[in-house]
Amino acid sequence: MSFLKEKSIEELYRRHIRIIGMVIFLAIISVFVLVFININKSNNDSMITNILGRQRMLTQMMSKDVGRIYELTTIKNENLYDKGDETNIEEKLLKINKELGEAKDEYDKTLGTVEKGYINAGSTKINFKGALPKLNPILIEHQKVWDIYKNSIDSVLRENHNSNNYLQSIKYINENNEVLLNYSDTILNQVLNYNNKKTLSIYYTLLFFIIAVLILLIVFIRRAYHDLLLPIRQLSKGVSNLRVDRNSVENTEVFYEVRQVFNELNSLVGLIENLNKNIPFKDTLNYIFNSFSAYIPYTYIGVALIEDNGSSIKASYAATGKYHENLPKRVLGGKVSLSETSLRHVVDSGEERIIDDLEEYVKGKPIKEYNKILLEEGIRSSITFPLKSNDKVIGIIFFSSKDKNVYKTEHIRFLKTLANSIVLSLEKDILMQDMVISSTLALAKLTEERDSDTGEHLNRMQTYAKMMAKFLSQEEKYKNIIDRDYIDDIERFAPLHDVGKVAIRDEILLKPGKLTYEEFETMKTHTTYGARVLSMADENLKKHGRSLFKLAIEIAEGHHEKWDGSGYPYGKKGEEIPLSARIVAISDVFDALTSKRPYKEPFTFEESINIIKDGYGKHFDPHIIDVFIKNIEAFQNVYEGFKVNNLL
Repeated sequence: MSFLKEKSIEELYRRHIRIIGMVIFLAIISVFVLVFININKSNNDSMITNILGRQRMLTQMMSKDVGRIYELTTIKNENLYDKGDETNIEEKLLKINKELGEAKDEYDKTLGTVEKGYINAGSTKINFKGALPKLNPILIEHQKVWDIYKNSIDSVLRENHNSNNYLQSIKYINENNEVLLNYSDTILNQVLNYNNKKTLSIYYTLLFFIIAVLILLIVFIRRAYHDLLLPIRQLSKGVSNLRVDRNSVENTEVFYEVRQVFNELNSLVGLIENLNKNIPFKDTLNYIFNSFSAYIPYTYIGVALIEDNGSSIKASYAATGKYHENLPKRVLGGKVSLSETSLRHVVDSGEERIIDDLEEYVKGKPIKEYNKILLEEGIRSSITFPLKSNDKVIGIIFFSSKDKNVYKTEHIRFLKTLANSIVLSLEKDILMQDMVISSTLALAKLTEERDSDTGEHLNRMQTYAKMMAKFLSQEEKYKNIIDRDYIDDIERFAPLHDVGKVAIRDEILLKPGKLTYEEFETMKTHTTYGARVLSMADENLKKHGRSLFKLAIEIAEGHHEKWDGSGYPYGKKGEEIPLSARIVAISDVFDALTSKRPYKEPFTFEESINIIKDGYGKHFDPHIIDVFIKNIEAFQNVYEGFKVNNLL
C-alpha cells in the first residue's frame, strides 16, 4: 500500500488524537473539580451543622444544669438528704457548676465568631461574612437575650441560693431557653443557605464550561471524520469500480494479489469506522480478529495493560476462535510483575518480539505459569507489539497462532499497523469507563464523606464483594454466570450500593440514635433513588452505544432485599433478587458488623460470623453463606490485614 502517504496520514491522525485527548482531559478535570466542590460543600455543611447545632445542645445543657443545681441546693438547704450524703451533694454541685461554666464559655466563644462571620472547625476556618447582612438583625436580638441569659448563669453560679436574685435568674433561664434554641436554629439555617448559594454560583460557571468543552469535542470529532475517514472511503469506493479480466492467465496472479490488497484496505476502512464509533474496545478487538484472520495467521489476540506505575502488567482483553476457547478464562485478570517477564525488554525498547516456537523458547528455562497455560491451550508462536501513546508504552498486544514458524516479514508490517491503529480505541475505551465510573464513585465517596464514622467502608466491602464473586465463580452453580467481566463489574460497582444516600437529609443520615418510623421510610428510598440515578446515567450512555451500569443498578436497588422477602424496597425473595445484590448484601453487612459505627462498637470476627450464620435462608442466600463459610480463612486473613493497617 505504498500509494498511501503514510507519514502525512500518521501526522494528521496524531494531531487529531492530541486535540481530542486535550478536550477530553479538560472535561475530566472539570468533572473532578465539580466533585471536589461537592465534597468540600458537604464537609462544610457537616462542620457548620456540627458546630452551630452544638449551640442548641449547649443551650439545653445549660438549662438542664441550672435545674439540677436548683434541685440539689433545695435538697441541701431543707435537709432532705440521708445522713452522710452531704459530701456527695457538694461534690455533685461542684461538678455541675463546672460543667455549666464551661458550656456558657463555649457558647459565648462560638457566638462571638459567628458575629464576625466565621466559625472554627479544628484547623479549618469556615467563612460566611457574605451572610452577615441578613444575619445581623437576628444576631442583635440573639445577643440581647444571651447577655441577660449569661448574666443569669453567672448569678446562679455565685449568688446565695436563697436570694431573690438567684430565683429570678433561674426563672429567666427557664423562660428563655426555647428562645435561644430558636435563634440557634435560625442562624444555622441562614448560614447553610448562604453556603448553598455560594456553591451553586460556582456550579453554574463550571457547568457552562463543561458544556462548552463538550461542544468543542463534538466539533473536533466531526473534523476528524471529515479529514480521516471520508478520504479513505472515497478511495475504497473508487477502487471498487476497477475491472480485471479474470480469464487472462497472465493477469490471474496479479488479480488475486490486487484483490487481496483491496480486501485488506476495505477491512482497514471498517476498522477506522469502528475506531470513530463509540463502541467498547473488546468489540473493536473482536472485529480485528474476525476481519483480518483471512490474511494473517493468528488464532488468538490478547492485550495486556501496564499498571501500578509501570511495575506490573495485567491480562485485560482477548479475542479468540474455536482453537483456544478456554484460554481467556484462564489468563484474563492475571497480573504479574513486569520485571519477572521477558516483556520488560518489549516495553523498554518499544520494539516487537517474535517467538517462532514457544516450546523451543521455554526449553531449559524455569517455565512461568502463564507460559505453561499458553502451551496447555495450544499456543505455539506469537508476535508481540508494544502499544504506544505519545511515545509511552501503555500496554502490549499479542498475535498468537496454534502453528509454529508462521509469521513472515509482511505479517509483521501489517500487524504493526493494526497495533498502532487500535491505541486510540483502547485509550478512548479506558478513558470513557474511567471518567464515567470515577465520577460516579466520587459521588459514592461524597456520600461516605458525609458520615466520617464509616471510614474505609467502601474499600473494605468492595474487597469482600470481589472475593465472594471469585469464590462463587468456582462453584458449579455459577461457573457459567460469573466470568471475569462479572467479577470486575462487582469490584467496580459494589461501592455504588449506597449512592442514593446523597438524597437523604443530614438530620436523618447522620442521626446517631434510632430512626423514627417516618425517618426509616425516608432512609429506605436511597435504594430506589440510587437505582434511578444510575439508570438515567446508563440511558444517556446508551444513546452513544454504551451500557455500563446494569450491575450497578441491580446492586443499588437490591442490596437491602432479603432472601425470605422481608427486605426493601420491593420485598423480593430468593433468586428474584439479582445475584449481584445478594453478593453485595453479605459483604456490606459483614463489614458493618466488624466496623465501629456511631451507634455501636465493632463485633469480633467470630461474633460477626455467627450473626451472618443466623441470617442463613432468612436475610442471606444460603448458598452464598455456604461458600462464605467454606472460604472463611481467606476472609479472615483479609479482615486481619485491614486491622493491622488501621483500616478498620
